[in-house]
Amino acid sequence: MKESNLKEIESKAIWYLERYATSSQNLRKYLKRKVMNTHLNLGSNEIINKVINRLESQKILNDRFFAETKVRSLLNKGWSTKKIGFKLKELGISHELIEENINNLDGNEDEINLVSAITLVKKRSIGPYRKVEFTDKVKNREFGILSRAGFSYAISKKVLINMDKNEIENHEL
Repeated sequence: MKESNLKEIESKAIWYLERYATSSQNLRKYLKRKVMNTHLNLGSNEIINKVINRLESQKILNDRFFAETKVRSLLNKGWSTKKIGFKLKELGISHELIEENINNLDGNEDEINLVSAITLVKKRSIGPYRKVEFTDKVKNREFGILSRAGFSYAISKKVLINMDKNEIENHEL
């Protein structure tokens, strides 16, 4: 009975990993959710741990690699390092691994956040790229967009008000 449960839970884990990159902690949460209230629930914690350990030893599941790729991906989407840190913590990545990956980025954190904010400004057509007249309502909306992305007021003000298109286009990390 336990061997069939192991195979069934392992197949659920592999199905999930075929579709999504994830951390070991996030996969653990997913598997616990899937086996809850089913015949697989009995003794599932040790089976889930065994499956995750097996996947980690086979290098199929790697938190370090996942965190590294997730940081790069989210920076390219225009997220701040602070928001990325919260997202990775939510996905079950350890604080040390989050700090390590953010510190391994090229440049200092303020510069990285500035480049990421510029990416978001271009993507959302705000700041120097806006197509509407700059009013208080538009200003609040644009500051809100950058604030929700995790950027400080100083960086938001710099990319929305102080920089023009040429400065943004010529800015490189």
